[in-house]
Amino acid sequence: MNNNKYATKRLLISIFLALASCAGGAKAFSTPLRHNRIDYTSKRGPTQPSSKTPWQVPRGGDLTTSSTSLKSSLIGAIDVFYKTMPLTSAFVTCGIKASAADLVAQKRAASLDETDEEIEKRRNFAFFLYGGLYQGMAQEILFNEIFPKIFGQGTDIITVISKVSFDMLVVSPFVCLPVAYLVKSVIFQYSVGEALARYKDDVMKNGLLLKYWSLWGPVQCLTFGVVPVHLRIAFIAVISFFWLIIFSSVSAKGQRERELECSLEDGVSCRIDG
Repeated sequence: MNNNKYATKRLLISIFLALASCAGGAKAFSTPLRHNRIDYTSKRGPTQPSSKTPWQVPRGGDLTTSSTSLKSSLIGAIDVFYKTMPLTSAFVTCGIKASAADLVAQKRAASLDETDEEIEKRRNFAFFLYGGLYQGMAQEILFNEIFPKIFGQGTDIITVISKVSFDMLVVSPFVCLPVAYLVKSVIFQYSVGEALARYKDDVMKNGLLLKYWSLWGPVQCLTFGVVPVHLRIAFIAVISFFWLIIFSSVSAKGQRERELECSLEDGVSCRIDG
């Protein structure tokens, strides 16, 4: 048990150092001119200093106008953040989203089973890493950097169908879903072979891939055909919150089935992870 805790802490430190080494200033995660992206900050003229902040309302002033100004400033700041720091925004958005989705799935499973099991923190941390590193940073590079080089940057129906088909038939079954099981194997200290065996088991017995296609096929048509480039990962994050609840439930169901098979074979539980 101590070895597992030590390994988890060491992994946390390694990830923190890796991210810190890449973040030598905003430019490390800021790519405003890649692949004909617009430099959204260069077009702005010099700003005039203001003696009033958006939330300060003078006596007799218009509270509604001030409130609207504050909301506009906040929305504008978020928009600029996603435009100018795509990798950072992708990691933060998708990591927190994945962790929250797994918490919902764990709470839901506990209520259905009528048990008072504690939150499995290592499992939740695995989802946080998967969400931040793959669904966030990796998909930002994949969808907004690599795909435009291969398929072009258009939003016509041929380009959209090409991107969606490649994502559904190549990226999803061979990269996206297996990575989740591999990340989990690192956290819970079991082999790559065991991780891939669990993935295959969930695909064959629990319909994991069919569930993925039924949701993400239509969603990705919107992603590549309608959603602005700098908001694609945020859009995917919103939808994948619900997908990760499904995914977490499917993987947990597969784990319970494997534990049951093990207990029937040798009379003891072979629980390895959550």
